[in-house]
Amino acid sequence: MDRTLERWSRGHALAILPAACVALSLGHAWPVAFAGATSFAILLKSARGGFTPGSGFGAANLVTSLRLGLVLALGLVASAVPGPLLGAVVLGIFALDGVDGWLARRRGTASEFGAHFDMEVDALMVLMAELVLWQRGFPVWVLASGILRYLYVLALALHPAPGGPLPRSRFGRYAFAALAVGLVVALALPGTPASAALVIGTCLVSASFARAFHWSYRSPQAGSAPPLADIAAGR
Repeated sequence: MDRTLERWSRGHALAILPAACVALSLGHAWPVAFAGATSFAILLKSARGGFTPGSGFGAANLVTSLRLGLVLALGLVASAVPGPLLGAVVLGIFALDGVDGWLARRRGTASEFGAHFDMEVDALMVLMAELVLWQRGFPVWVLASGILRYLYVLALALHPAPGGPLPRSRFGRYAFAALAVGLVVALALPGTPASAALVIGTCLVSASFARAFHWSYRSPQAGSAPPLADIAAGR
C-alpha cells in the first residue's frame, strides 16, 4: 500500500474509534460523521494529483464521493428519517458501490487511491448504518462488524503483519453481501427477522476478518494485508 494511504488509514482509525465512543456516550451518530468528514477531507488534500493514472479525479471517484456524502448524511439526519426510507438510502449506497468500480475499469482510471477510497467509504458506511440501528434500539453488539475494520488497521500498525494481502474470495464477497442485506432489512423492517438477518451478516463478516488476521500473521511474506481486503468490493 502507498505510504501516504497507509499513514492516513492509521490516522483515520484513530479518529473514527474515539468518535464512535463519543457517539455512544451522546446517543447520536453525528460525532462519527464529523470525524469522517474531516478525515476524508485530509485524504483528498494529501492525495491530490494521484487520484487516477491521468491525475484527474475521475468519474468513479465522483461516484464514491457521492456515496460518502450519503453516508455522512446518515449520521446527521437519520433520527428524523423513517426506517423504510433509511433502508432505501443504504440500499442505494450499496448499489452505487458497484458503479464506481465499473466506471474505473471501463474508463481505465482504476488506481490504488480509488480502491482505497472506495474501501474506506464502505467501512464508514457499515459503521454509520450500525450506529443508526443502535440509536433505534438495537443492542450494542450491532456495532461489532463496523469497528473491526478500524481495530484491524491499528493492530497492523502496532504489530506489523508478516503476511501479504489476503486474496479476494467468494466467502468474503458473500459475507459482505449478507451484512449489506442485514443492514438494509434491519433499517427498513425492524423486528425479529431483521435481527436474524443482521446476526448472520455480522457473524459472517467477523469470520471473514478472522481469516484476514490468520492470513496476515501466519504468512512469512513481507508486507501487510489491507483491511477489509477479503470483504470490501473495492476496485
